[in-house]
Amino acid sequence: MAYPAQRIEITGIDVNSVEKDPSFATAYAFYMQLSETPNEAWTLAFSEEWKAIIAARKLQLDVVGDRLRCIVSEGDDLRRVVQFAYEFVDRINQRVPYYCAQLEERERREQAYQREVEERIAQIRTRLQALVEETEQQQAA
Repeated sequence: MAYPAQRIEITGIDVNSVEKDPSFATAYAFYMQLSETPNEAWTLAFSEEWKAIIAARKLQLDVVGDRLRCIVSEGDDLRRVVQFAYEFVDRINQRVPYYCAQLEERERREQAYQREVEERIAQIRTRLQALVEETEQQQAA
């Protein structure tokens, strides 16, 4: 299966989506609209690249369907948070081809493994069938 290098854009900020978040005492969340729901490769890129960022641990971003959920503290500089989100989404868009290739390689390995398993099953069946036939011949004699 080919994994397309999807390009996602932030298309807006849902100002009415602000809600209290239970992460910590002063945590709040809001949503940013994405151009579409990210595919598996884009979501993998997002997840892996997010894990690699140490400086952003105060901020939390999550993909939820076709939206980006931002968890902030009430005192955070929202302009910086929003700018970071735009930059991070752009970074993901640049990295997606790498993750598409990774997913395709993983799928190729899984298919090769499955073919190997099926071949071994067929070999065991053949050996069992030969054993059954041998046993039947011995019992008939």
